[in-house]
Amino acid sequence: MKTNPILLKKPISITKQFFINYALLFIILLGVGTFTLVANFVYVETVYEDLDQEFLKGTYEDAKNLGMEAAFKKNEMPDYAYLEIVSPDYKVVDQFNSPHKIGFNYGLNEFLKNTDTYDTDLYIPEQGEEYLLLYFPADDYFQLDDVFFFTIFFFMVCLIVILYWYVKRTSVQLIQPIQKLLKGIDSISTGNYGEKIEFEANQELNQLKHNINQMAQTIGTEIALKERSENLRKQLILDISHDLKTPLTNIQGYAETLTRLTNLSRADQKKYTDIIVSNSKRANRLIHDLFDLSHMDIDRDSVSLKEYDMAEWLRTMLSSYVEEFEEKGMEYHLDITEDTLKVKFDPSKLERAITNIIHNGMAYSDGYLFISLKQKQNQAVMIIEDRGIGIPADFHDKIFEPFVRMDVSRNGETGGTGLGLAIAKKIIEQSGGTIELDGTYDDGCRFVVRFANHGDGSATAS
Repeated sequence: MKTNPILLKKPISITKQFFINYALLFIILLGVGTFTLVANFVYVETVYEDLDQEFLKGTYEDAKNLGMEAAFKKNEMPDYAYLEIVSPDYKVVDQFNSPHKIGFNYGLNEFLKNTDTYDTDLYIPEQGEEYLLLYFPADDYFQLDDVFFFTIFFFMVCLIVILYWYVKRTSVQLIQPIQKLLKGIDSISTGNYGEKIEFEANQELNQLKHNINQMAQTIGTEIALKERSENLRKQLILDISHDLKTPLTNIQGYAETLTRLTNLSRADQKKYTDIIVSNSKRANRLIHDLFDLSHMDIDRDSVSLKEYDMAEWLRTMLSSYVEEFEEKGMEYHLDITEDTLKVKFDPSKLERAITNIIHNGMAYSDGYLFISLKQKQNQAVMIIEDRGIGIPADFHDKIFEPFVRMDVSRNGETGGTGLGLAIAKKIIEQSGGTIELDGTYDDGCRFVVRFANHGDGSATAS
């Protein structure tokens, strides 16, 4: 069995997504802070590590040869450091940048005293009686103006890079789907109801996308149906006007002739009267069919469904047509199952529907009619076919619409009202059945009617 890959990974909710994002952001900030502390430690250790004796020896020799100031600049001492040369009795002999003047006496205790205000590096020459002191005061300037700004700068750079990545990730999860939703809604609002919004996101956004797509499809379908209904209504009015115009014109014309010409022979009077009666019947039949069709649309509960043996009912109904078939010289074949077919239908309504289909076959047939009723699986299937002129493929999708006739001239002498199949379809559907034209049948027309079989299953499926 094939599995839908989309179902394998169920989208999470927005609430859960936000929780994950906030937790991830917290971990990121914690990681950036930790990384900044490590970088700060490395920076301090690198920049402010204790000076080795070689460096101090070189500085001492430069101080002796070049002077204190030149040695200070040559060895690139920080501005807040200072140099002192101290005698064995702890007096300042020479200095640069020091707060102590030459001659200042530390004393043994002060010289050996530890302090938190500066770091001291001491160089004692192998031969000589003087010491080189290099001071790096640990004052506020050193703490805030250097390491602090390095820490802040490093943290901000890392934070900006991480936030840029985080915003892009959030954009993919939330912002981009919302932008696609807005773009799709703008397109739909302009009347493009076929627009399909496509993306994969969180549960709520996926559901919103699905609902909007479904809403657009529903609106598009409703508008298409409304436009089709409006076109059908206009066409219906035109067809009614056309089909009523001819008989009414004939009635009016021949009635005026009978009134105006008083010396007509009895044969002509009967001829004109028969034409008037024929056209009045045709107009009356059209009006009755229109009334019945409209009544079925308005009163859908007019069909009273009860369970009957459809096979027995169809045999009884068709027995009344045998004489008519034979009078018209038609070749007919009936194949109705002997088994009981329990089906819910309205006998009087369904008789009219089947009669309309049979009359359609008789009108357009070359003298052949075949009617069968069988049980197939859980359905009662009725087939009515003829070997007439058939129905062109262009009419297959609309043959059950009102006033649809293959005779484009709508000649009343060669066709009916154009409502028979439309009425038949409505009656069958209101009875819970279906009717369709078999497009694979090429020898004429074959109508297939299906009903649900409510029997006990005693019939054999064919």
